[in-house]
Amino acid sequence: MALIAIGIMIITFFIIQKDIFAAVSLAIITVLTLFFAKQEPEVITIELNTKGIKFGSLSIPYKQAKHFWLVDNDKHKTINIHTTALLNNMLILQLENQDPEEARDFLASHIPEHTETEETLAQKIMHTFKF
Repeated sequence: MALIAIGIMIITFFIIQKDIFAAVSLAIITVLTLFFAKQEPEVITIELNTKGIKFGSLSIPYKQAKHFWLVDNDKHKTINIHTTALLNNMLILQLENQDPEEARDFLASHIPEHTETEETLAQKIMHTFKF
């Protein structure tokens, strides 16, 4: 509701300013944001095997992973993997009921663990707002 109210106010401001392009652009962005916000996240099975990390239909061999680290606190549990990819080189895998120590032991035999890394600013913001 807040997004709709703020969107309408800003769109009205742009219409008053006779900036129709900005008003239409903001209307499209607002509608797309509402559309994507209503979608439920897809639950994907993640498999750690001896060849690499498989999630959904994608697979990343261990030779493409630089290092990994775990974030395990009362809010969430994730495995973070830094890959060699130029774009989207950070892979963040959410753990639900899995044991993070078991995942750490398995991954440590294939990828170096980066022990001094903490959760990123984006992760802190996402977890604060429970994304």
